[in-house]
Amino acid sequence: MRFYVPPGSIFPSKKLIQIKDKTEVHHIRDVMRLKKWDIVDIFDGEGKEFSCFIEEVKKEEVIIKIKEELTPKSDTPFNVTLYQAVPKKTKMDFIVEKTVELGVGRIVPLITDRTVPDMKDFTKKVERWKRIAMASSKQCGRRILPVISDVTDFKSALMDSKQKDLAIFASLDKETKSLKNILRGIAQKNIAVFIGPEGDFSPREVSMAKESGCDLCSLGRLVLKSETAAIYILSCLSYEA
Repeated sequence: MRFYVPPGSIFPSKKLIQIKDKTEVHHIRDVMRLKKWDIVDIFDGEGKEFSCFIEEVKKEEVIIKIKEELTPKSDTPFNVTLYQAVPKKTKMDFIVEKTVELGVGRIVPLITDRTVPDMKDFTKKVERWKRIAMASSKQCGRRILPVISDVTDFKSALMDSKQKDLAIFASLDKETKSLKNILRGIAQKNIAVFIGPEGDFSPREVSMAKESGCDLCSLGRLVLKSETAAIYILSCLSYEA
C-alpha cells in the first residue's frame, strides 16, 4: 500500500512518520484495515519515498516507522504544463486524473472565449482537482505531486507559457503542423500544452497564440474531444521519452 504524507509530518532522522490527516487515517484504519507491522510505502510529494511499517494505529493518528529511504527516480523526462480550458460538467475531473497518470507536472485551468462553465468562484473546484491529483499520484506511483494552479485567463496563460522551451497549441486552424513533426527529435524538457474548450479556441485566441510563438498543432484527421486531446498529447510525449 502507498500513501502520501506531507514533508512536515516526516522525520527521517527519527525514522518516524505521523499521519494525522483524518481522511488518510480513516482510509488506513477503517477502509484498508491495516494494523501494526503492516508494510506501507510513503511518499512526500517532493520526490522522496520511504519503505515503512505501521507501528501504531490510533483513533486520530497513525504512527509509522521508516525502514529505508528508496532510491530517487524521476517521474518523467519532460516537465509538462497543461493549460486546459475548463470543460462542461465533471470532465475536468477525468482530465486531471488521467493526465496525472501520464506525468503532467502542472495543470492550469483556463477560461477562454468559448468556455462554457459560468462560475465566479472556482475555489471548491480547484480543491477537488487537487484531491484527485493526489489520489491519482498515489495510485500510479508518482513521487512528485503535480501542481494544480488557480483558474486563469487566456492572456495570462500565454504570458506564463513563454517561460517554456516549447509550446504546443492544439487547434483546428488550417495553419497547423502535425504533432508528429513537432515532436520529431524533441530535446526540449519544459513543454507547454494548450487544449481548448468544446468548439476550439476562438480566432482571436489562435492569432494571439501565433504571435506568442506557439506551435499550432493538429491532432490528426479526426476531431478529438477536449477531454481526449490532452491525454493524446501526453501519451505521445510518453512514447517519445
